[in-house]
Amino acid sequence: MFHRFIRIWEFLGHSLWFIPLLYAIGGAAVALLAIRLPGEDMIASLPDFWPRFGTVQTVQDLTSTLLATLVTMTTFALSVTMVVLTLAAGSLGPRTIRNFMGDPKTQNALGSFVGSILFLITALVIMGGQGKEDQVPQIAAITGILLFVVSLFVLILFVHHLGRSIVADQVIQKVGGNLEETIASSLETLSRPIDHAAEAGCTLPDAGTINPDRAIKAAKSGYVQGIDYEGLLEVATKADIHIALTIHAGQHVIAEDIIGEISTNAANATDDIGEYRNFITEQILIGNQRTAMLDIEFALRQLVEVALRALSPGINDPFTAIAVIYRLGRAMPQAMNFHSPLGLWRDEQGQERICAHLSDFGEMLDAAFNQIRQSASTKPYVLLPMAEVLESLIGQAKTAKQQDTLRDHARLIGRTAARNIAEAADRRAVERAVNRVLRQQQAKDDYSAA
Repeated sequence: MFHRFIRIWEFLGHSLWFIPLLYAIGGAAVALLAIRLPGEDMIASLPDFWPRFGTVQTVQDLTSTLLATLVTMTTFALSVTMVVLTLAAGSLGPRTIRNFMGDPKTQNALGSFVGSILFLITALVIMGGQGKEDQVPQIAAITGILLFVVSLFVLILFVHHLGRSIVADQVIQKVGGNLEETIASSLETLSRPIDHAAEAGCTLPDAGTINPDRAIKAAKSGYVQGIDYEGLLEVATKADIHIALTIHAGQHVIAEDIIGEISTNAANATDDIGEYRNFITEQILIGNQRTAMLDIEFALRQLVEVALRALSPGINDPFTAIAVIYRLGRAMPQAMNFHSPLGLWRDEQGQERICAHLSDFGEMLDAAFNQIRQSASTKPYVLLPMAEVLESLIGQAKTAKQQDTLRDHARLIGRTAARNIAEAADRRAVERAVNRVLRQQQAKDDYSAA
């Protein structure tokens, strides 16, 4: 259930309509309140320079003028937003658009415009039914003026924010921050199952050997957006079964693919498995798009896409690619907590209930560096920072497997340089950086042995 809430919240949080809708409702509600508040006594107590309105018609004319101006300002803000989104999609990749759409400052700025417009529209509609003998809506008029002034300054700040947000370094830092938040939130729910799997050594069956009668099949085609392990644990405990899942968040499946297996006790009949299977598939969220809040590799690939586009011949911006490499390096130490490719969930009695495949550090490192290394195979100035990052990471590795993975990536960089870099001096510089990675681990091993 929690994963479904996260998916819905991510959909709403990365939309340009949800926050403005809330502002619109608030603006209409404030207008209803401001029109009905008695304002004559309050206006009389204000200084002489404070604006006063003699008739309802005067307030209507002012509100109409402010409304037309605000609509023009909102149209301009939306036009600027579309230009920024187009530029971002072309230079940084279409998958970064969701970060612009999910930016709270952008959503709140557009919301303030929409809320002010709804306030003025609601005030005009209500004042249309008032006569000359009715009380002049002084508070509504002053509130409309204040909202207009606030919207004017919001527009200036909004344009300033959009101008900064399209800078590559700013995008890299924002996407990198989202990546670290995704890793941290995933660790909150997966750290214990990962430790349990490493201690118990649970294994997963090969999909080709699973009995069709006990198989768990994908309900539909798409990406695995998330898996509600707590819901699965509740189902497995109640039904007294063991569940093995061979998929993880971010993986693409086709309808009727075998994605897991159900094991039952000898006392349970095989016919009962069909009843459990429906409950299990309901806990596996499948959709047409990957979700960054539940899929670490997707968050990684958002940064990788920025680097790949920067390295393309049409853009040729190696400095952006280097910034991405260093930002990925900052997130990798946290990813080292995923030291096992499996997770194991136990019930309250300590009995094993779920064994599932998870993305581990090796898969994350592959997703982070493989494509960048391949695209930068002839660029020593990009391969060198990659080797520097590996040199920093290898001293923080938590397991021997992680050390081997880092050494393998260093060797891949060395072989790439030897094969594709023609200049001997550049080639030797990359080789020296790679050798520092390998020597550092060798020195660490020698020190430990001593």
